[in-house]
Amino acid sequence: LGPYRGLESKRRQKFSPQNPSCVSFTFQDDLPEETVQLITYGAPEYSTVLAMGLTGDEVTFPAPGQQVTAHYALYLDDCSFIESSRDDGAPFTFTIGEGQVIEGWERGIAKMSLGQRVSMTLSPDMGYGEAGAGDGVI
Repeated sequence: LGPYRGLESKRRQKFSPQNPSCVSFTFQDDLPEETVQLITYGAPEYSTVLAMGLTGDEVTFPAPGQQVTAHYALYLDDCSFIESSRDDGAPFTFTIGEGQVIEGWERGIAKMSLGQRVSMTLSPDMGYGEAGAGDGVI
């Protein structure tokens, strides 16, 4: 289940300046099960326009059956960079509620409004679980 596309992107990383930096608020080991933590990026002390732009339109939320498209940058809880859709050159598209992605994305993306940028932290059960992905990398 996506959005993880595999480690083939590690060989051609471009490190887009649009990729967010890793921000660690809570280590995954400390999160209770079924945690999907969304923290909206923002810098209101620098620009109210920037802060408003990162919160999205706060009106348009995806519904089950709707297709959504999102860019992502994937980091481990120690801030090790894994991959980015911007480095791959294309955002990730999936349909809400059809089980095409990990549970954390299903729940987290559904809480985001159109255009919102967040740091999403997931408990392991909301990600790839004990089995992990990428030959144990995630």
